[in-house]
Amino acid sequence: MRVAMNLVWALFLVTGGCQCQAEPAVPGLSPLAGVVFINEFMASNRSVIADEAGDYDDWVELYNAGDSAVLLRTMFLTDDIAVPTKWTFPDTFIAARGYLLVWCDGEYKEGPLHTSFKLNAAGEQLGLFWASGDRVGLVDTLSFGPQCTDTSFGRLPDGSPGLQKMPVPTPGRRNSTGISGLAGRLYLNEFMASNQTTIADEFGDYDDWIEIHNAGDSAVRLQGLTLTDDFRSPTRWPFPDRVIPARGFVIVWADDEEHEGPLHASFNLSAVRGEQLGLYQMEEGFPLLIDTLSFGPQRVDTSFGRLPDGGADWQFLSSPTPGRANQGRRR
Repeated sequence: MRVAMNLVWALFLVTGGCQCQAEPAVPGLSPLAGVVFINEFMASNRSVIADEAGDYDDWVELYNAGDSAVLLRTMFLTDDIAVPTKWTFPDTFIAARGYLLVWCDGEYKEGPLHTSFKLNAAGEQLGLFWASGDRVGLVDTLSFGPQCTDTSFGRLPDGSPGLQKMPVPTPGRRNSTGISGLAGRLYLNEFMASNQTTIADEFGDYDDWIEIHNAGDSAVRLQGLTLTDDFRSPTRWPFPDRVIPARGFVIVWADDEEHEGPLHASFNLSAVRGEQLGLYQMEEGFPLLIDTLSFGPQRVDTSFGRLPDGGADWQFLSSPTPGRANQGRRR
């Protein structure tokens, strides 16, 4: 089939570290312009998501911003704007307000959503086109510079003009900054990693503890939140269905004795070498960051906390204050 093209747009190849520039679809070239978007992509996937064959390949996510499903069999994806019909979509739909993940791995024999080309992490182009007869219309396009491993670029919010680097990729779901709406409201507020005489739990044990503070004006339900001492495992310990009141506090015993009660975590803290603490909120099975801290060696019966509560500065507290407002001077 002889294909004719009449496209008017500008392409900008962005240089520099891990960058991308969205290109607006030209009005009138396709009825799907402004409806279906190249919404997110990853050109250097080492560990984020695997395809059906277990391969960590490049991928492109499409988003349908419309109110009805779109049939894709008349559409094309390319990494070369001069060749708009490089890869043809299969006879499939993308649901209204839905997402579709395409594997750009050059392994089209692995399935209908595997393209005939790979993405170049050094930078190139992406184009989404629609065809009717011998007319080819532009739906969406972008150009990108060098990409970072396991970091995607996506429209934020979905379908918006600008693309942003996304350290927490969201293939096949709503794009997100990776930051929870509870950030700046709930805090890791105080902890003790070497508790010998300060405060005992329900069983009389002097265990490590972590204090969470709600700096907001309304209560927060903790179900769906997680706590960890390893950023690589953000879901290590899920909170029970408890509520932390406005301006209130909750103590979690970091004793690796979950059988002792719902507020006993599945890990201990290390006072000798120091480690990490992370507070997360789960959304659609993915962790969103609320608050984190990395700390060094700790002192016996001395806590480390924010002064004032929820503030930016951490200090060794002369008088530990588990479950109440922090106070004290540097020790």
